[in-house]
Amino acid sequence: MHRLPRQIPYRQAMGMMLTGRRINAHEALQMGLINQIVAPRDLMAEAERWASEILECSPFALRATKEAVLKGLGLTLEEAMEKEFPGMKALWESEDYKEGPRAFAEKRKPPWKVR
Repeated sequence: MHRLPRQIPYRQAMGMMLTGRRINAHEALQMGLINQIVAPRDLMAEAERWASEILECSPFALRATKEAVLKGLGLTLEEAMEKEFPGMKALWESEDYKEGPRAFAEKRKPPWKVR
């Protein structure tokens, strides 16, 4: 009851909750509840593809992003934009923060050091 109205438009959430109406995968995709629809036989390959893409990112950036999003949800947009989260500070002070743009400019994959 508390999460659904934060994920999809209020009226859609209330309609589902007050009636108990279930939705199919295509409706969930349309509402933005899921990223994509995958055939069961392709599920593991697609999950591995997602994991591989995530693992290519800087661990500092991943940590900072997750922290800022989760902690920022309880704030107004203005408060969240002004707040300095510890993970962002750690990212800005890391070697990886410099390596990312350098690797991009040199058209190569960055060797993340997590330092």
